Amino acid sequence: MRVATFANNDRMLAAAMKTQARMADLQMQEASGSISTDYAGIGASSKQLLDLEANRKTNGAYSDAATEANNRVQVMYSTLSSITDLLTDFRSQLTSAMSTDGDDTSLATLATTAQGYLDELASLLNTTYEGRYLFSGNATQTAPIDLSGYTVDPDTANTNYYAGSSDITQVKVSRSQTISYGVTADNPAFEQAIRALSMIATGTIDDDTLQQSYDLIVSGLNDTIGVQSTLSVKSSSLERAVERAGEYDSMYEAMISDLRDADVTQIAVKLTSYETQLQASYSAIGKLQSLSLSDYLK
Repeated sequence: MRVATFANNDRMLAAAMKTQARMADLQMQEASGSISTDYAGIGASSKQLLDLEANRKTNGAYSDAATEANNRVQVMYSTLSSITDLLTDFRSQLTSAMSTDGDDTSLATLATTAQGYLDELASLLNTTYEGRYLFSGNATQTAPIDLSGYTVDPDTANTNYYAGSSDITQVKVSRSQTISYGVTADNPAFEQAIRALSMIATGTIDDDTLQQSYDLIVSGLNDTIGVQSTLSVKSSSLERAVERAGEYDSMYEAMISDLRDADVTQIAVKLTSYETQLQASYSAIGKLQSLSLSDYLK
């Protein structure tokens, strides 16, 4: 190599090395599918990317919370369906007893049936799901129903059987929306049902007792159906929250992809161009390095 051609050769070699470095970076992007393996490589967009990823993670947490809450509401709704069936059946038995002159045996059977239904109702209201008592409000680790000390007065509502919280469960489904959901076991619908069943279960039954129990069962049944309707509305609200979270997730995913993911098609085109440039550079460098005075004089 002649001194006169050294500078030119050095510049061409530096350009070739720069092109080779660009090719290596693009090949890494093509293999990984990402513009960079770290945030520093993304440059000025790294803060925006971090914010978007954090927002997407928070949005996912909201979606999971709404989904879990809706699952609980679905279990509660199903439980109320069982309670509705129980009260409907007992109403039929009361109707039958009121339409006939019951003897001691039939009334005793009715009392036994009422006690069985009372125990079943208490069990339903003590339903758990994923380790949580569903009808205890915020006191999710406390069984809501304890009838051991319950005393019945046909004319007075009494919820001293209830051991849960008076606060309805809430779930935050977005930065600006919180949904209250569920029902507690001291709801008038259940209190009336417990009172009606307890009146008959005591075994002291006359026409007035049958009528009072019947009226309470009818009212409790209607109120239970109303509670079910409320749960249905809450379920719809939670489902919409999950749907919105899904839409936001798609939006965040697209925005994150724009900042993080590499355009493989565009990279392939650039690699072909750089490969051509690199081959031309190496060819030129080879020619420069092969020049000599003897070749010139020939």
